[in-house]
Amino acid sequence: MRNYIGAFAAACALLLAGCAHAPVAGPSSSAAEPLAADGVYELDVKDLSASRNGAVLDAERAAVGRAAALYLDEDASPEAARTAEEGLLKKPALYVAKYKTLSESRDGGYYRVRLKVWVYHGRIASALRALKLAGPGASGPRAAFVFTGPPAPAFASAFKEAFSKRSPVAVEDLRPAAGDADTAEGRLAAAADAGADLLIEASASAGPAGAAAAAGFYPAKADASARIYDVPAGKLLLELSSQANGIDSAEPAAEAKALAAAGELLAQDAASRAARLARQDAPLKLKFFGVDGLEPLEKLKAELARLDARGLRLESFDQGTAVFLAVPRRPDPQEFASSVLRSDALGLELEGVGPQEIAFSLPR
Repeated sequence: MRNYIGAFAAACALLLAGCAHAPVAGPSSSAAEPLAADGVYELDVKDLSASRNGAVLDAERAAVGRAAALYLDEDASPEAARTAEEGLLKKPALYVAKYKTLSESRDGGYYRVRLKVWVYHGRIASALRALKLAGPGASGPRAAFVFTGPPAPAFASAFKEAFSKRSPVAVEDLRPAAGDADTAEGRLAAAADAGADLLIEASASAGPAGAAAAAGFYPAKADASARIYDVPAGKLLLELSSQANGIDSAEPAAEAKALAAAGELLAQDAASRAARLARQDAPLKLKFFGVDGLEPLEKLKAELARLDARGLRLESFDQGTAVFLAVPRRPDPQEFASSVLRSDALGLELEGVGPQEIAFSLPR
């Protein structure tokens, strides 16, 4: 269901097709940028207004989704990115300043519209930053975690929780393909594909630590180990191990306690070293002048995404100036500027190169 403002805008559109409609309140549309978007909704011949409203909402969602894709951190996990985008698309009206109807028609059993939608892209960027999915600080060092032994959920859960609390390195589960999971080389390749800086391979096992006590409590002992690799270099950095005990009235619960304690101890040791091991290359700032709207910005980002760099993200876009951050594979600004120009199809002109910033302009 559209809210009152959305319904009012849709009703006006039926009377004044092709005119722009602004919400009653909110920031001025000068803070928004337009995007063309298509929308479709099931046709109800008894209620064309409802069909049109549904198609308009679909087009607004498409426009908001495209703007979100511009700011979304390239290193964000697919699950996090999907969750963030779905959250934004639940209430697209929060990010839409106005729209103009370009065309609308019945198409078989559907109602279709094409709109020019002015979106508050700054609001979208702020929402993504709040979720650590865009802007400065979104792309810190990352570690891929894989368990190489028999399943031990208590150990894995305790390890990741303790590691995350004590380290700025983001840890995420690695799920390599069946063939890759069998060897360290395959796991390293899978971690590289996932964009990780470190690979943490861990294993743990638990068993009885002695006979059950007279009161019916079972002691258990767990042994755990981890190997940490530098993913880009493909090199083993260090090996760690830990032991811990647990006791409970049930033997499986005692072993789970021992495994959890071993995981926490091992994570504390790993976290204290991981931040020093992960290479945190300084990002290069890429500034582009004369970017005339979000659609040219989409083309620009698509070109930059093909370059030999990682951690590419849009930091800001305001009054025709777009600022990207990227970490080139080779830390030479002059060489990176040359690679941008070699792959350019937009007519970029180089304005200047500094140690941490490169400036370009687009033709007017």
